[in-house]
Amino acid sequence: MAQGKRVVRKKRHRRHRGRVLFCWLLILLGLGGVGFYFWRMMNSYDYNPLDDSDLGIVQTQQPVSDKITNIALFGVDSRAGENSRSDAMIILSVDPKRGKVKMSSLMRDAYVEIEDHGMTKLCHAYAYGGPELAIKTINQNFQMDISEYATVNFNQMADIIDAIGGVDLEVTEAEMDEANDALWEYCVFNDLIWDDYKFTEPGLQTLNGPQAVAYGRIRKGATGGDAARTSRQQEILEKMMEKVMDMSIVKYPSLAAKLLPMVETSLSSKEILSLATQVLSGGKPDIERATFPCEGEWSEKRTSSGLSVVAYEDALAVKRLHAFIYDDLSIEEQKAQEQSSGGTDTDADTDTP
Repeated sequence: MAQGKRVVRKKRHRRHRGRVLFCWLLILLGLGGVGFYFWRMMNSYDYNPLDDSDLGIVQTQQPVSDKITNIALFGVDSRAGENSRSDAMIILSVDPKRGKVKMSSLMRDAYVEIEDHGMTKLCHAYAYGGPELAIKTINQNFQMDISEYATVNFNQMADIIDAIGGVDLEVTEAEMDEANDALWEYCVFNDLIWDDYKFTEPGLQTLNGPQAVAYGRIRKGATGGDAARTSRQQEILEKMMEKVMDMSIVKYPSLAAKLLPMVETSLSSKEILSLATQVLSGGKPDIERATFPCEGEWSEKRTSSGLSVVAYEDALAVKRLHAFIYDDLSIEEQKAQEQSSGGTDTDADTDTP
């Protein structure tokens, strides 16, 4: 009898690991596949390898056994006649030793130096030079070692969310009003009927693809600005992962077949599987998230040309980001340590553009 119970537990454990593996490949890296579908699925995405020699990589002192892999995730806004801007930028850090995956959102309006373009908003880098320049700009301004990326267009993100049945989110009245404005614009550009998608009441609800995309893009009025928007984008990603985790595993192959063609990435299928193996080596990983520059350590400024930007102290932002990713310290833990020791190692005053 005891032996039979052990067999049942083993089978359940295998099913759970299979679900976790597929979830992380599908949502975090935009890739996946099992069994008969594996070869076809793993070759259905847009594979775009990059030249590491021109990405501005800053090497970090990490033992090979403790290696943390950082991947740039971009959500781009691509419209007819316009270059793609990266309105969502997240550093996805895979930390197999600690069994964690971290999402570090970078504020789109952060005032940074972009090679050959001077000081301007971080989100402009993708429009100027695609993922290569965007990664290089992040590496140079935040002292990072990113060499890989994955990109999804906002229209495709809506399709991905619809494919998993939407996401459950709490929407305030202020967010609803702003999201409806964004939805109207989205419907005009995509030839959709606004009345079929608009929010009608606040509260906890299941958002469809266009609604979730609109919710993740708002940053005006009483909705909290760019910092709140990055937090909403992180929340959407987490809800997407939870939704996939709750699905029956038999639905994964057909879901993957729909989603994979929507992804562009520099990761090969071999690299993706290697990362997934590292992440799952200790079971289901913990997810942690933060936004940089951090709350209270930046200010809104207007440049001499009239550009509204987020100004911040470079050294402090780099210190916060590195401590979060490499030292496994939350922003709250970092500030508590500084308070107990009498202050930060850098001047937190923001730069004036």
